Amino acid sequence: MSSPTEITVFIDVLCPFAYRASQWLDRLQQQRPGALAIHWRLFSLEQVNTPADSDWQIWQQAADYPGRPGSNPRYRALPAFWALAAAQRQGSAAFDAVRRALFDARHGDGLDLVDLAGIRAVVSGCSLDMARYDADIADRAVLDQLRVDHEAAVAHYRAFGVPTICFDDQHAIYLKLALVPPDDDAWPFFEELRRSITGRPWLSEIKRPNA
Repeated sequence: MSSPTEITVFIDVLCPFAYRASQWLDRLQQQRPGALAIHWRLFSLEQVNTPADSDWQIWQQAADYPGRPGSNPRYRALPAFWALAAAQRQGSAAFDAVRRALFDARHGDGLDLVDLAGIRAVVSGCSLDMARYDADIADRAVLDQLRVDHEAAVAHYRAFGVPTICFDDQHAIYLKLALVPPDDDAWPFFEELRRSITGRPWLSEIKRPNA
């Protein structure tokens, strides 16, 4: 049996492009179990859009913070990151369940996900050990995962948005999907995309000017 293709994907659950990519990548794994291994990591759009001369850092904020200075308070992502980091301590299956639940709550149900109590109600149906989840939420050290992931994305890949999909240590892309790829094109699209990015070093950027 061949080894799975491995990719790393940086996400912020408030982003609709990350949501569609997440649905597409989940579908790939459903269609070919064991063929694709995804390492999900965290990346804050609030943080990357903070002015370069600011010392504001999202992972240092309180859970009820007002948001990045000058930003819309509806786009406060720290509580969602907090929940994802806490779920990650319970393993990849727990993380995936919470990732899907938060994406669906935000982009399917229109919830703001700006407070830990509301998020707890969402993730309570994810088969977590809720006592452990509550303990990890109470531990600010859990936010180190957000800091480590975000800083690694910027330092290694110069990431500026989500989803950032990394095919290996050298080749990464920022991808915007208007729709989730249809089932019959999900794998062909992935394979063509990976082949183009990893095998054509002269390819720098593709953008639809009329999109």
